[in-house]
Amino acid sequence: MLEAALAAGCDAVYFGLPQYGARAYAKNFTMEQAREVIQRCHLAGVKVHITMNTILFEEEIEPAYQQAKQLYEYGVDALIIQDLGLMHLLHTRLPDLVIHASTQLSTRTPQEIEKLKKLGVRRVVLARECSRDEIERCKKAGLEIEIFVHGALCISMSGRCYLSQVFYGRSGNRGRCSQPCRMPYTLWMDGRKVHTPGEYLLSPKDLSLIDQAGKLDVDSLKIEGRMKSPVYVYEAVRQVKKVLEGKKRTQEDRERLKQAFNRGYTTGHIDGMTGHELMNTTAGNHQGIPAGQVVGVSKKKIRIHCQIDIHQYDGLRIGLQQGCRINYLYDARGNLTNEVKKGHIAQIDALPNIHIKDMVVRTVSYQMEQEVRKIAQTTIRKIPVKAQIICEGFGQPLRAIADDGQHTVFAESAVKAVLAKKQPTTPAVIEKQMKKTKDSWIVFTDITYDLEDGLFFPIGVLNDLRRQIIERLKKEREKAAPVSERPYLFRPFVEDKEARYVQTVPEDTLPAHWNVTNSYGVAAALEMGYTQTCLSDECDVSHMEQLVQAFQRRYHQPVPVVWNVYQKRRLMIMRHCPVNTACKDGTRTKCALCHTHMFYLKGKDGNTFLCQGNEDCYMCLYDTKATNLLSEMGHFHQLGIHRFLLSFVDETEDKRKELLEQFKRESY
Repeated sequence: MLEAALAAGCDAVYFGLPQYGARAYAKNFTMEQAREVIQRCHLAGVKVHITMNTILFEEEIEPAYQQAKQLYEYGVDALIIQDLGLMHLLHTRLPDLVIHASTQLSTRTPQEIEKLKKLGVRRVVLARECSRDEIERCKKAGLEIEIFVHGALCISMSGRCYLSQVFYGRSGNRGRCSQPCRMPYTLWMDGRKVHTPGEYLLSPKDLSLIDQAGKLDVDSLKIEGRMKSPVYVYEAVRQVKKVLEGKKRTQEDRERLKQAFNRGYTTGHIDGMTGHELMNTTAGNHQGIPAGQVVGVSKKKIRIHCQIDIHQYDGLRIGLQQGCRINYLYDARGNLTNEVKKGHIAQIDALPNIHIKDMVVRTVSYQMEQEVRKIAQTTIRKIPVKAQIICEGFGQPLRAIADDGQHTVFAESAVKAVLAKKQPTTPAVIEKQMKKTKDSWIVFTDITYDLEDGLFFPIGVLNDLRRQIIERLKKEREKAAPVSERPYLFRPFVEDKEARYVQTVPEDTLPAHWNVTNSYGVAAALEMGYTQTCLSDECDVSHMEQLVQAFQRRYHQPVPVVWNVYQKRRLMIMRHCPVNTACKDGTRTKCALCHTHMFYLKGKDGNTFLCQGNEDCYMCLYDTKATNLLSEMGHFHQLGIHRFLLSFVDETEDKRKELLEQFKRESY
């Protein structure tokens, strides 16, 4: 994938390591590999951004800091971070390290960006849910802005999905999402099942803004795809670059990208897409491209009428479920072949549960795989270098001054000039040797000469001078800036107070969706200008206890956190509305259905989620079971927590009164 990205012409790559990255199940690089990749990419003029974009619990924050420091020593260009505590610690102790705010922070407003500035953030990767107007307003806030232009969409607002963690024990905010949004669901209204055109009611199409790439007024265009194929990486990067160069994509380009991976495409929230323009409710996986139809089924063979050329080792999906790589491909007569042309009959070995008229799609093109592999192996990114070649006369060395636009190096031959007996060393002779950089990462684009006539140097001297220049430039490009580490001197002042909040908290409170899960995160909130912090719903009681104790030990202050002691947990918040899409027109206008009827989503595993829109008409999914910690109020007070939140969703007035009475009893 790295080779494919470099070959396609990317300006930067981003990837994760085995720890603290939001794609725990990807084939991530090791620390040693990361060092090699940083050096390799820097030689090619490509920046490296490494993801440390998960939330961190108390015992993880110091190891994460040490990993970040080591990457800084390796010369990483930026770290992409979600955890506010890690941001705060890095900003305080390693102020020159470049921090990018992850899309997992769900940043959508200039006000949020102003807060992030206080943590030393230099670039913000905006939430995928941003509209064009929101992007334009965020751009005016003064930090670099990065947006996704191609790849998968999360249906929940980034960083605010807890469904996987609550029901499957795999936190999306810790890189282990089980992708419940790609699962089938049924919709129920007032106890009756609602007819829907498909069952994948939370599965969006893939985002693709490639055709708009040249018109987007942002600093960086990001392509999602750490768990995709090299073919996908190559095609997505190549086509974005093509559009940025002012060229139009062809139909062949579009088909190649579809073949690499697609769930259907949408321009997403930037263009206000809603309903079926945003969603693919019929499937949650790679759709491939149409390849044919089953016209015959026997015990040994499946006969397919081909709509495209099919090749041995292609990947096919037949019907809704059955898929295979074609290890053996046969023509209409049953002869082994490596290709069957469009319009002809192909045969493959039998698979179970295949029927005549089943549609066939190609999910993998073996030809594209081989093509991209060859391009990736043979493409060498070249850095243009200017050079000046000097020799002041007989008995003097041949000297070179080379400049790659960032660094200037000097080299000098050990051999001195002699008078030529036959053929002198001319600029043409030197240039021929200097430009023998076929397998190197540099290319000499502009060479000037200051030579006396009639001098001679052996060819080996010229080759050695070229090698010296390349090696010295290599060392300069691989060299990391010195690390400047400062002691941690942050000392907050906290006002000790007791408070009870129902439904909402004051504006001086960092909201729970910022996912503070460690004591440095509480300090970060104070540094950002908040006076207290709602702890993340990712915290259980033991996490909260460790956070509180660490804060009190370090700062000798009461911990200014708000702890939610009663709630039906919000599992998702999204700009898509499955209720409006199924029951009206999908536009989310003049609806209010979720406030006049009771809606639930039900999964195949029996898990059920309450659907209810908020005041901004964003659909929220809630757990139907309440988390009630009111019986532990005495323990929380002993820990030093005196600020509490109770959140209600569909509780009756009597139930709310009962809970508030219990809160009062348990508190005093």
